[in-house]
Amino acid sequence: MNKIKTISLYFVLALILSYTYFNNPIDKRNYEFATFEAVSEALAIGPIVAEHAGISPLEKGYGLGYYHENTGDTTSYWTDTLSLYEGDTGYLTNKDFQDGYALSGKQLAFSANLYTRNTYTPGNEFLFWDGSRVCITAVKEQDFVLYVSVDTQKKLTREANGSLSDIRVFDAEGRELSRGIFSEYPSQIGLQGRIFRKLARIFPYGSAVTWLHLLTAIAMSLVVVSISWQLYKKYGWLMAAVFFAVFWLSPWIVQFARNLYWVEFTWFLPMLFGLWCSNYINNRKRIFIGSVGVFLSVFLKSACGYEYITTVMLGAILFLLADLGMALLVEKDREKFRRVFACLFMVGIAALLGFMLAIVIHASIRGEGNITEGIRSIYMNNFKERAWGGDPSAFPESERASLEASVFEVLQKYFQIDTHLIVGVSGKLFSILIGVSFLLPVCILCYKRKNQKGFRMEAEEVFLLLSAFMTSISWFVLGKAHSFIHTHLNFVMWYFGFIQLLFYVPVRSSIDLGKVLVKKWKNKEVIRGR
Repeated sequence: MNKIKTISLYFVLALILSYTYFNNPIDKRNYEFATFEAVSEALAIGPIVAEHAGISPLEKGYGLGYYHENTGDTTSYWTDTLSLYEGDTGYLTNKDFQDGYALSGKQLAFSANLYTRNTYTPGNEFLFWDGSRVCITAVKEQDFVLYVSVDTQKKLTREANGSLSDIRVFDAEGRELSRGIFSEYPSQIGLQGRIFRKLARIFPYGSAVTWLHLLTAIAMSLVVVSISWQLYKKYGWLMAAVFFAVFWLSPWIVQFARNLYWVEFTWFLPMLFGLWCSNYINNRKRIFIGSVGVFLSVFLKSACGYEYITTVMLGAILFLLADLGMALLVEKDREKFRRVFACLFMVGIAALLGFMLAIVIHASIRGEGNITEGIRSIYMNNFKERAWGGDPSAFPESERASLEASVFEVLQKYFQIDTHLIVGVSGKLFSILIGVSFLLPVCILCYKRKNQKGFRMEAEEVFLLLSAFMTSISWFVLGKAHSFIHTHLNFVMWYFGFIQLLFYVPVRSSIDLGKVLVKKWKNKEVIRGR
């Protein structure tokens, strides 16, 4: 394939994926696509909204957080961030209130959020659009609504006093208070929030998030096409095509692809660089470049969140593990085994160093310069909550079951998939595909070995399946508590090569069987012709 055709194909495939990841034009059953994980994405949008409102979002150094302000959105603790960005700040209207103003004229209703709870306190004063000034006398919270009573002789209405979104707040000494609060998210560095905040300045504020969705979708498409290209060079067109198709048609992959919090492309960058190293196992220079890529990409992923980090890091060595098994047990090539092991070790160390660098930077922020204290805080407040070791009685009741659950209970949840594996293929076939994909190459391998025929391809498939399986379940095991709760998210872990291989093995075996049958039929025709 010449360079022009290769580049053209690369960009056509990237365009197809970008359009799919940005718009979801194929899977009409994926109803959640437009609002998928909005609660998490609001953390990445928060800094953009805060900066637009003139509030510094980086006081302590974290890049993610919710922005809270005077708004009427009472849906949840985080939705006011999105409603402020979208300009949808409608206030309570029912039989007792109109646009946030009580019909009695002496009470106002706002969203109960971090800002209003801390700022709208008795003794502080409101200054309305028309110049009227009233003092807060009492505050009551109920169902995410903050009811604020004020001392006024006149009846307050929207028509007379203007929209509640225009009010200003002063303390008892007459000093004007901030119009909003940025609530930082300390569970990670939040690098994506920093980057998106800077990129958002390039675009019009009202469409910035849409442009960022597009850029994130394009980034994911470029990573997927690059992985497919490396697979083509290593295993041939069929493996590359199957991986591409699954990445294209999986509802799980598509949902995460453009999300500004999850930045899915960062999950698969280490896999790309690890596959690169596997393809150039005899080239030390390229292995070094690939290892640097693994280091940087694992750091990037960790700086954007620790979720799924075990699977992401194992994804970097997935194909190298299969190569190692082949060199040791099938090819019995000591020199190749030594080279693969050295490469795997180098890539593994690079991944660990990338992760450790992110931890150190995060710990420095968390501990306010004291790295040791920061690491202790991360371990106590993040690791124990998401993985192992947490005392159930020390956590909210909603999280206790996840800490008490066994690994078996967690794994059991993830072998029952209610969604489609890819568009048109039910998740109920998952267990069947696992059985077929493991049994097929094993049975063919045993048959060929007995008849003294080559079985390299089947052995390689077994090693790949085992490696991909371990990669996928690593987060279910090591991130046990997180996986127990987040079943609406974590099924995506199966797409780190495992589900792709579950489709590839039966397809490849069927094609080979078809070739054998055609060949036999042709031989019979030749014999008959004689």
